[in-house]
Amino acid sequence: MIETLREIVATVGERKIIWGVGGSLLLSFHGLVQHPNDIDLLVNEEDALWFNKKLELLGTSLEAKSLRPFRTSYFAKFRVGGFNVDSMGGFAIEHEEGVYRLPFDENSVVGRVEGIPLCSLEDWYILYMLIPNRQDKAARIEEHFNKNGVKHPMLLARALNQPLPHEIKAKVEKLLW
Repeated sequence: MIETLREIVATVGERKIIWGVGGSLLLSFHGLVQHPNDIDLLVNEEDALWFNKKLELLGTSLEAKSLRPFRTSYFAKFRVGGFNVDSMGGFAIEHEEGVYRLPFDENSVVGRVEGIPLCSLEDWYILYMLIPNRQDKAARIEEHFNKNGVKHPMLLARALNQPLPHEIKAKVEKLLW
């Protein structure tokens, strides 16, 4: 997967856009999962179409269906370097209190591994609590925060400005205060 990500970095590196690795691959970079299934990439909404065209040059475009509760503006799937790659621009998810729209900007990309931009665990903590059947991953991130601290509290604080279920707000506030 690293080699595929290096290819993506080389292909999109000519243009300064905001994008990063998320999902289970992000968790594996932090030692929270052993075997990521695919490559999840978040990109800022304004560059999503351009980004997806670049990914299509590297591999094959696959059928992508955005089903409820997802309300992501730009969702695309590709097969690149033998791996499934999901590209998401304007990530949003519907829940009982409304629609959470991930504020994805330059603050959301918090590090690099071998030149590969990484999203924040803080953003993915919120997303995994909202995505059906991913609470186990949210629990792993929460355990990581409890052991190592929250490195980017501003990202959790700004998530509280979005509609969130009460239980999720309470968990985030507990981590912050």
